[in-house]
Order: sequence, then structure tokens, then C-alpha cells
Amino acid sequence: MRQMKQLAACLTLVTAGLAAAPAYADAIITNGSGLYLGINDEGHLNVDSTITANSARTGLSWQWNDGAIRDATSPGCYCEGYGFGANNGSVHSGYANEAAGINNIVAGAMMSTASTAQTTASLGSLAGLAISHSYAPSASPNAYAVTVTISNNTGGTVDDVRYMRAMDWDVPMTEFNEYVTLFGWPASALYATSNDGFDESDPFGALAETGISCGMNANFTDCGAADHGAAFIFDFGSLEDGKGVTFMIFYGAGDNERQAMASLAILGAEVGSLGYSSAPGGGPNRDSPVYFFGFAGVGGDPHFVPEPAGIALMGLGLLGFAASRRRIK
Repeated sequence: MRQMKQLAACLTLVTAGLAAAPAYADAIITNGSGLYLGINDEGHLNVDSTITANSARTGLSWQWNDGAIRDATSPGCYCEGYGFGANNGSVHSGYANEAAGINNIVAGAMMSTASTAQTTASLGSLAGLAISHSYAPSASPNAYAVTVTISNNTGGTVDDVRYMRAMDWDVPMTEFNEYVTLFGWPASALYATSNDGFDESDPFGALAETGISCGMNANFTDCGAADHGAAFIFDFGSLEDGKGVTFMIFYGAGDNERQAMASLAILGAEVGSLGYSSAPGGGPNRDSPVYFFGFAGVGGDPHFVPEPAGIALMGLGLLGFAASRRRIK
């Protein structure tokens, strides 16, 4: 009975969020299954918050089995951010990152409900080049799906259409001492990668490594322990006037590594990163909450294979998942 009440509360929260009138400001949204995102007007994460137990901001937060909501992108550096740009004879780019600031990005009106957020922005130096981020609950209760569209209305074709996303992993309960995995290299639109979660997020800037050598423009597994993260630059080539390019980002977490990977498999993530806390005896803690973000529609192949039981679980309306969770009050 308790489990059914928890499921009912979860569904009520999501339904109410979808039906509520939109708000226009920075927002903290939740999918009703323990996942929270703090979205700024420009579309990047990390907003002022009182809900997280380990930070004054919410970026990518997950509710643990003890009931506490803990964040993995804001405890040390508010570094999660993005940038985009193109070349129309000269390079134009901008970025939005709470640590590095807002540079050459002009935000439009943000609309949000309890469970969704929609942001728009354009480049100050090339106003016809615009971007939108649409955050919504995904097919997995462990993840948000973000539909990203870059549109060209400059009056001519632009080349080297780029997008960058970076985050500094600060995974509880060993913030600043995490293990990081990066997957998906190579993919046709993937231009560069590194573990530099502190990058200012300029897509035409040069990536570096942070603290330790994990490898650049390469996959790595369980690199650490250190205070570091992940950074990705994508290049979608030329874009004609009046056209757009769309791809997906996924933000999420699982109670353990298996749950996180199962979610990435269901979503068809091609490229991405997982952040682990350090286990008491050393190495990544695979049985503690694992946080992740990933990309699809970037010219790669799905990296994880869904487990048949996991697919069946999603088809049953998440009943099995709700029964296994005790955090929803």
C-alpha cells in the first residue's frame, strides 16, 4: 500500500507539472522520480537552491535512499555550461557558464513548469544564429531528455556549426575526489573531448586535461580519483540559411552503476560521461549513486545494450521501479 501511494504521489507531481501554467525565470524542475535539475535562463545548470543537502545550488541532483537530495555538479565549482557558434567568414561563438560567466549569449524568455523547461538564446555578434534547449522527463525515470536545436537565420550558409558542453563532477559523498568514465569516441560530429570539466565552454577554444591524464579525444574508464569532469565539443559542419540541426542530451543518475547504465541504454546514448564517488577501500563506488550525462543524434552508435528485463520494466509503466524505490515521500 505504501508503495502504491508513493507511485500515486509521483504521478500526481508529474501530471500537475505538465498542466501548470508556465513560469518565466530560472527554475528547478523534477521528474517526480527523485531527479532534479536547476536550469538558468540561458539553458545551463546550477541555480540557487535550498533543496540540496551538499550545496547551495541545484544542478544535477538525485534523491538518495536516505531521503536527502544531493547534487553532483555544484558543490565545488558552478562549472556546468555550454557554448555554441559558427563561422560565416569569421568565427562567432558564445558560452553560458556560472563559473566563467555569460559571454556573447543573449537569453530569450524562459518558460517552465514543475517538470519541464524551455530556453532560447542567440549570439550577440550573430543574432540570426539561435539555440533552444527543451528539458523534459525521458523514457527512463532516471533521466531528463534535452532536445537541443541550433537554427540558422543569418541570411546565408554558416560553417563549422559547433556546440560544447562541460561539467565538473563533484559526486557525493566524496566530492572533489571522483572517478570519471568517458565513452563514445569517435562519433562523426564529435570534434574533441577531455576530462576538463572546468573549461569555460567556448566551442572554439582549446581543450586541456585537468589534474591527471585521462586521455584527450579518447575514451577512458574509471579515471581518478581526482577533482575533474568531462568536456565535449561537437562540430555539425555547414548549415544553410533557414535550416537547423537537432540532437539530444541526457542528464540523470542511478542508485548504482547498473541502474545508471541501464538508463543510458534505454535512451540510446552514443556519447557521454559517468561520475562515481570513491569507494572506502579505493576505486569507484559502483554500489553508491552514479551520475551521468550523455548525447544522442551526434553520429555515433548506442553505447550500451538494454537488458530485456529493463525494457519490460519501462513497458509496465515503471511499476517495478516505483516498488524498488523508497525515497519518494
